[in-house]
Amino acid sequence: MGARDGDDSATAGSTLGYALLSLLTRGPATGYQLASRVKAPIGHFWTAKHSQIYPELARLAAAGWVRAAEEAGPGPRAKKTYELTPEGLAALRAWLVVPPVAQPRSEITLKAYAANSGDPAAMAALYGDLAAQAARTLAEYEQDAADMRAQGMDDPAHPRFGNYAVLLMGLESQRVVHRWSAWLAASLDGGAPVPYPHPPAPRDNGY
Repeated sequence: MGARDGDDSATAGSTLGYALLSLLTRGPATGYQLASRVKAPIGHFWTAKHSQIYPELARLAAAGWVRAAEEAGPGPRAKKTYELTPEGLAALRAWLVVPPVAQPRSEITLKAYAANSGDPAAMAALYGDLAAQAARTLAEYEQDAADMRAQGMDDPAHPRFGNYAVLLMGLESQRVVHRWSAWLAASLDGGAPVPYPHPPAPRDNGY
Protein backbone atom coordinates (compact mmCIF):
# COMPACT_ATOMS: atom_id res chain seq x y z
CA MET A 1 0.00 0.00 0.00
CA GLY A 2 1.69 3.17 -1.16
CA ALA A 3 1.78 6.27 0.99
CA ARG A 4 0.37 9.49 -0.39
CA ASP A 5 1.98 12.23 1.66
CA GLY A 6 -0.01 15.41 1.82
CA ASP A 7 -3.18 13.78 0.46
CA ASP A 8 -6.09 14.49 2.79
CA SER A 9 -8.50 12.14 1.01
CA ALA A 10 -9.81 9.12 2.87
CA THR A 11 -7.44 6.56 1.40
CA ALA A 12 -5.19 4.15 3.26
CA GLY A 13 -1.72 5.65 3.33
CA SER A 14 -3.02 9.22 3.17
CA THR A 15 -2.21 11.93 5.68
CA LEU A 16 -5.50 11.11 7.39
CA GLY A 17 -4.46 7.49 7.71
CA TYR A 18 -1.18 8.43 9.35
CA ALA A 19 -3.00 10.85 11.65
CA LEU A 20 -5.22 7.99 12.83
CA LEU A 21 -2.21 5.71 13.27
CA SER A 22 -0.56 8.45 15.34
CA LEU A 23 -3.61 8.70 17.57
CA LEU A 24 -3.67 4.94 18.04
CA THR A 25 -0.11 4.98 19.39
CA ARG A 26 -1.76 6.44 22.50
CA GLY A 27 -3.85 3.28 22.88
CA PRO A 28 -6.92 1.53 21.40
CA ALA A 29 -9.91 3.71 20.59
CA THR A 30 -13.30 3.64 18.91
CA GLY A 31 -14.02 5.64 15.79
CA TYR A 32 -15.96 8.14 17.86
CA GLN A 33 -13.04 8.59 20.26
CA LEU A 34 -10.64 9.06 17.36
CA ALA A 35 -12.91 11.69 15.81
CA SER A 36 -12.87 13.56 19.13
CA ARG A 37 -9.10 13.31 19.38
CA VAL A 38 -8.68 14.69 15.88
CA LYS A 39 -10.23 17.92 17.20
CA ALA A 40 -7.65 18.21 20.01
CA PRO A 41 -4.72 18.24 20.04
CA ILE A 42 -4.35 17.59 16.30
CA GLY A 43 -7.04 20.17 15.62
CA HIS A 44 -4.57 22.85 16.70
CA PHE A 45 -3.12 22.65 13.20
CA TRP A 46 -4.96 20.06 11.08
CA THR A 47 -8.55 18.90 10.74
CA ALA A 48 -10.46 16.03 9.16
CA LYS A 49 -14.13 15.56 8.43
CA HIS A 50 -15.96 13.10 10.66
CA SER A 51 -17.33 11.32 7.58
CA GLN A 52 -13.78 10.53 6.40
CA ILE A 53 -12.63 8.75 9.53
CA TYR A 54 -14.69 5.55 9.41
CA PRO A 55 -13.95 4.73 5.74
CA GLU A 56 -10.28 5.40 6.43
CA LEU A 57 -10.29 3.05 9.42
CA ALA A 58 -11.81 0.34 7.23
CA ARG A 59 -9.01 0.81 4.68
CA LEU A 60 -6.36 0.73 7.37
CA ALA A 61 -7.87 -2.49 8.73
CA ALA A 62 -7.93 -4.02 5.24
CA ALA A 63 -4.25 -3.12 4.86
CA GLY A 64 -3.43 -4.79 8.18
CA TRP A 65 -2.27 -1.55 9.80
CA VAL A 66 -5.01 -1.63 12.45
CA ARG A 67 -7.21 -4.37 13.86
CA ALA A 68 -10.76 -3.96 15.09
CA ALA A 69 -12.39 -5.77 18.01
CA GLU A 70 -16.20 -5.84 18.00
CA GLU A 71 -18.53 -5.90 20.97
CA ALA A 72 -22.18 -5.17 21.54
CA GLY A 73 -22.92 -1.46 21.53
CA PRO A 74 -25.75 0.61 22.99
CA GLY A 75 -27.51 0.67 19.61
CA PRO A 76 -28.19 -1.84 16.83
CA ARG A 77 -24.60 -1.64 15.54
CA ALA A 78 -21.62 -3.38 17.09
CA LYS A 79 -19.05 -1.20 18.82
CA LYS A 80 -15.61 -1.40 17.19
CA THR A 81 -12.41 -0.62 19.06
CA TYR A 82 -9.34 -0.13 16.87
CA GLU A 83 -5.79 -1.04 17.79
CA LEU A 84 -2.50 -0.32 16.03
CA THR A 85 -0.75 -3.40 14.64
CA PRO A 86 3.03 -3.91 14.41
CA GLU A 87 2.72 -3.41 10.64
CA GLY A 88 0.88 -0.15 11.20
CA LEU A 89 3.52 1.06 13.64
CA ALA A 90 6.26 0.19 11.14
CA ALA A 91 4.43 2.12 8.41
CA LEU A 92 4.01 5.10 10.71
CA ARG A 93 7.69 5.09 11.66
CA ALA A 94 8.68 4.99 8.00
CA TRP A 95 6.34 7.89 7.15
CA LEU A 96 7.54 10.05 10.05
CA VAL A 97 10.94 10.64 8.46
CA VAL A 98 9.66 11.37 4.94
CA PRO A 99 9.81 15.14 4.20
CA PRO A 100 6.29 16.56 3.70
CA VAL A 101 5.43 17.74 0.21
CA ALA A 102 2.02 19.32 0.73
CA GLN A 103 1.63 23.08 0.77
CA PRO A 104 -1.03 24.55 3.07
CA ARG A 105 -4.04 26.18 1.44
CA SER A 106 -5.55 29.24 3.10
CA GLU A 107 -8.78 30.83 1.92
CA ILE A 108 -8.27 33.88 4.13
CA THR A 109 -4.84 34.45 2.54
CA LEU A 110 -6.29 34.14 -0.95
CA LYS A 111 -8.89 36.77 -0.07
CA ALA A 112 -6.11 39.11 1.05
CA TYR A 113 -4.54 38.72 -2.39
CA ALA A 114 -7.76 40.09 -3.92
CA ALA A 115 -8.39 42.70 -1.20
CA ASN A 116 -8.22 45.60 -3.68
CA SER A 117 -11.30 44.21 -5.41
CA GLY A 118 -13.44 44.27 -2.28
CA ASP A 119 -15.06 46.97 -0.19
CA PRO A 120 -12.29 48.33 2.10
CA ALA A 121 -14.55 48.74 5.14
CA ALA A 122 -16.01 45.25 4.79
CA MET A 123 -12.58 43.73 4.25
CA ALA A 124 -11.19 45.60 7.27
CA ALA A 125 -14.06 44.27 9.38
CA LEU A 126 -13.39 40.73 8.14
CA TYR A 127 -9.75 40.82 9.17
CA GLY A 128 -10.53 42.67 12.39
CA ASP A 129 -12.86 39.82 13.34
CA LEU A 130 -10.15 37.33 12.43
CA ALA A 131 -7.67 39.14 14.68
CA ALA A 132 -10.15 39.09 17.57
CA GLN A 133 -10.81 35.39 17.06
CA ALA A 134 -7.08 34.66 16.98
CA ALA A 135 -6.62 36.61 20.23
CA ARG A 136 -9.25 34.46 21.94
CA THR A 137 -7.68 31.28 20.62
CA LEU A 138 -4.25 32.46 21.75
CA ALA A 139 -5.48 32.97 25.31
CA GLU A 140 -6.94 29.45 25.32
CA TYR A 141 -3.79 27.87 23.88
CA GLU A 142 -1.51 29.73 26.28
CA GLN A 143 -3.49 28.43 29.23
CA ASP A 144 -3.36 24.91 27.78
CA ALA A 145 0.41 25.22 27.34
CA ALA A 146 0.84 26.36 30.94
CA ASP A 147 -1.23 23.40 32.15
CA MET A 148 0.86 21.00 30.06
CA ARG A 149 4.13 22.39 31.41
CA ALA A 150 2.77 22.01 34.94
CA GLN A 151 2.23 18.31 34.15
CA GLY A 152 5.75 17.92 32.79
CA MET A 153 4.59 17.40 29.22
CA ASP A 154 7.34 19.69 27.88
CA ASP A 155 9.81 16.90 28.72
CA PRO A 156 10.60 14.89 25.54
CA ALA A 157 10.50 11.73 27.68
CA HIS A 158 6.85 12.36 28.63
CA PRO A 159 4.40 10.11 26.71
CA ARG A 160 2.32 13.18 25.81
CA PHE A 161 5.24 15.34 24.67
CA GLY A 162 3.83 15.24 21.13
CA ASN A 163 0.64 16.89 22.38
CA TYR A 164 2.72 19.75 23.76
CA ALA A 165 4.74 20.10 20.55
CA VAL A 166 1.55 20.27 18.49
CA LEU A 167 0.05 22.88 20.80
CA LEU A 168 3.13 25.08 20.45
CA MET A 169 2.77 24.92 16.67
CA GLY A 170 -0.82 26.03 17.10
CA LEU A 171 0.32 28.86 19.35
CA GLU A 172 2.89 30.10 16.86
CA SER A 173 0.38 29.89 14.01
CA GLN A 174 -2.22 31.88 15.91
CA ARG A 175 0.34 34.53 16.86
CA VAL A 176 1.15 35.04 13.20
CA VAL A 177 -2.53 35.10 12.23
CA HIS A 178 -3.29 37.65 14.96
CA ARG A 179 -0.41 39.95 14.06
CA TRP A 180 -0.99 39.71 10.30
CA SER A 181 -4.78 40.10 10.36
CA ALA A 182 -4.64 43.04 12.79
CA TRP A 183 -2.11 44.75 10.51
CA LEU A 184 -4.23 44.06 7.43
CA ALA A 185 -7.38 45.38 9.11
CA ALA A 186 -5.60 48.58 10.14
CA SER A 187 -4.15 49.04 6.64
CA LEU A 188 -7.50 48.58 4.89
CA ASP A 189 -9.34 50.71 7.42
CA GLY A 190 -6.91 53.63 7.18
CA GLY A 191 -6.23 53.40 3.47
CA ALA A 192 -2.56 54.14 4.05
CA PRO A 193 0.64 52.16 4.74
CA VAL A 194 0.87 50.77 8.27
CA PRO A 195 4.19 49.41 9.61
CA TYR A 196 4.03 45.69 10.14
CA PRO A 197 4.49 44.91 13.86
CA HIS A 198 7.57 42.97 14.85
CA PRO A 199 7.07 39.78 16.88
CA PRO A 200 7.25 40.44 20.63
CA ALA A 201 10.31 39.31 22.57
CA PRO A 202 10.09 35.74 23.94
CA ARG A 203 8.79 35.37 27.48
CA ASP A 204 10.87 33.94 30.29
CA ASN A 205 9.60 30.44 29.52
CA GLY A 206 10.33 30.90 25.81
CA TYR A 207 6.69 30.84 24.75
